[in-house]
Amino acid sequence: MKLQNDRKINIAILDDHKMVAGLLRENMKQFEFVETVNLFFTATDFFDFLTTNKIDLLIVDVFMPEMNGVDIVKKCRELHKSSQMKIIMLSSSIEYKVINDAISFGANAYVTKEDLPDEVSSAIKYVFGDNSRPYFSNNAREVLLNDRFEEDNLVKLSPREDQLLKLICDAKTAKEIASELDLSINTIHFYTKRLMVKMNVNRTPDLILKAINKGFVLNLNRNMSSNISAM
Repeated sequence: MKLQNDRKINIAILDDHKMVAGLLRENMKQFEFVETVNLFFTATDFFDFLTTNKIDLLIVDVFMPEMNGVDIVKKCRELHKSSQMKIIMLSSSIEYKVINDAISFGANAYVTKEDLPDEVSSAIKYVFGDNSRPYFSNNAREVLLNDRFEEDNLVKLSPREDQLLKLICDAKTAKEIASELDLSINTIHFYTKRLMVKMNVNRTPDLILKAINKGFVLNLNRNMSSNISAM
């Protein structure tokens, strides 16, 4: 497979799943349009590298430990326009909100890990062609078509509710959240109950799981993750 004008590109893969990232790198090396493939497991290492090196294409996972993929896309777009660096979002998540946020903040394509590896190469060819619209893999496209009008996708959170939800998912107690937001504990409990009503759940663990599954929260405290799994 060749790109337009037989150009060669420098690729960065940012994914903390080392086996998946390694397999993807080996797959990318097989294409004649690839000049280099650099592998990163943290956003910090990637952005440090980016300060002195040119990357034509970033393939980034949504769920990263220190900075989620959507925030990585936003930061990349502050540094480089789409014409300077293409971004393919790669993830096991196929929730409508995650896909929509990724594209809204500047990703050129969204590919799910179930689609690997053929969809990645198709996405690369597409984003380096004369295409202004984003590329969606088969699974991502199906989600956008089928789930767009589902009731769960219509949940709208106020800025305060969104802030509270992220703190809850970061394993903060009501007392810690009240202190951080400069609100009373009773107010925190009120907002939490209202969140549960909006998300149609009755328990905090269910609220956290739904927030993650529906893409409202992309960074999860690893201790909290273990606690949820044990519940």
